[in-house]
This record gives sequence, structure tokens and C-alpha cells, in this order.
Amino acid sequence: MKLSGNTILITGGATGIGLVMAQGFLERDNRVIICGRRQEKLDEACEGTPGLIAYRCDISDENDRRNLLENLKRDGHAINVLINNAAVLRAYDLSQPEKLDLVTAEHDLGINFFGPVTLTTLLLPLLMQQSDPVVLNISSPGGVVPIAKLPFYCASKAALDTYTDSLRHQLAGRVKVITLYPPTTDTPMMNGIELPMVSTQKFIKEAMRRLASNRTEIWMGDGRVLPWLVRIAPKLTFKLVNHTTKLWE
Repeated sequence: MKLSGNTILITGGATGIGLVMAQGFLERDNRVIICGRRQEKLDEACEGTPGLIAYRCDISDENDRRNLLENLKRDGHAINVLINNAAVLRAYDLSQPEKLDLVTAEHDLGINFFGPVTLTTLLLPLLMQQSDPVVLNISSPGGVVPIAKLPFYCASKAALDTYTDSLRHQLAGRVKVITLYPPTTDTPMMNGIELPMVSTQKFIKEAMRRLASNRTEIWMGDGRVLPWLVRIAPKLTFKLVNHTTKLWE
């Protein structure tokens, strides 16, 4: 994808890798719009990064999504790049069904999967009116090799992957559809997870370099070996990932 001259919307752009990507694209002469659920975080992001444009939007809420579209049109933001980044990561104990909070799990799925699907569907007509339209979905290695304590996060990323493959096939020649698999990056979302992490600076440097290529499926960092390991030894890879990943209790 081209890295400058875009009008970009990044969901979950007030914190974590969403904010880092917003800053990286802003430095490359793009108009960058972020949205998120928490107004205070949006305000902090805009104060710390002059030039950002922000709208409060819970992408799992239909009214919020439609209000976002109306606000974009009202303010003349003809976006040509949608980056579906917003996600929540929560541990669940499936061995105690009487304690399983399915309401919260449904909310997680709404943000991680149904949110990107419905927002993409809503914004596609606007994207397709622009030149160089792109849908970039932020996935996770956990969608390929699940971390057992994160069942709904990993399941939602696996669903997002297959949806993105279908979207890419059906929009071929009209909209570029990219899947990005970030490395484990040192952000607040990863607090409590004991894994080797890369800095946000290293993440954005590699992300921009890789996005400049013509690839539609981009694995970053050490995760680049994961698809090969899964093909060769899927059960062993699952055991290895879950043995070496330590999470909060």
C-alpha cells in the first residue's frame, strides 16, 4: 500500500499499537482519524499527538458505527484506508462453566470480530469511491495457534482471518485487503503476559517497511516462522505456545 497521501481511519487508535500506527502514518503526510470507546483516552492521544482527529465510537454498537459514518461525511473525511485494530484481550476459565461470563464474552466477540465486519460493511461504499482503497485488518498469531487461556480472543481472530480471506477474494481488483500479524508488542494490552516483546518503536519501523510491499498477508517479527511450524507440526506447536506463554491468573 502507499504510505502517504491517504485519509486513514484507525479503530482503537487512542492506545497501544493503534496509536503508534496513527503517529507513524501522521509523520508520513497522511490525514489520520482515530476512534475508540473512551473519550479520555482519545483526548490524551490528541493532546500528545497534534494533528490527530478523533471520534468516540464503540465499534460493537450499531448506533455508534452509524454516527461515526455520519460524522466522517459531515466533516468531509473521504477515507480511503480503514485499519480495523480495536480489540480486547481477556482470559477465561472454560473449566468452570458455572462461572463463565458469557455476556462479557459476547461483548469481546462484538469488538474483536463483529465490530470489524460490520464497520467494514458500512464503510465500504465510501472507501470504494476513493482512489487506492485499502482495508487493513490487524490479526494475531493467536488466531492461528490459540492460547488456551484466551479462547474468545483467539477464536475471534481466527474468524477475522477467514472473513478477511473471503473479503480479499471478493474485492480483488477493487479494494486492497491486507492482514497484518503483529509481534507481541510492549503495550498496556499485554500487561500480565510473560513473553518476549518488541518495543513500539521496533514494531512501527518494521510495520511501515512491510506495508510498503505488495503483500496482502504480513507476518512480523519472530511470528514469521509460525505458519511453517503449524504446517509441519500443528499439535507440537500448540503445546509449545501454551507451555511457554504465562498469563495473569
